[in-house]
Amino acid sequence: MDTAALRLPPYFPLKVKKCQDASDSFFDCFDFNSVPNGDKDVGRKALSKCGSQLQAYKACMDEFKSLTDAASRR
Repeated sequence: MDTAALRLPPYFPLKVKKCQDASDSFFDCFDFNSVPNGDKDVGRKALSKCGSQLQAYKACMDEFKSLTDAASRR
């Protein structure tokens, strides 16, 4: 997975009810894998290990954001 795909989105750590499952899956994975252990890259490694959960979180939140943006333009 490329580094751009492993970037945290600007709305992180926002969680909306509609995306609860995807959010919980990513946050649980990231929390488990990002425990400080003296490794300065632990955060990046956690994002890499949780890449599929991060993509699901971003997809759901981006869909929610686009829906709310469209509704606010009405």
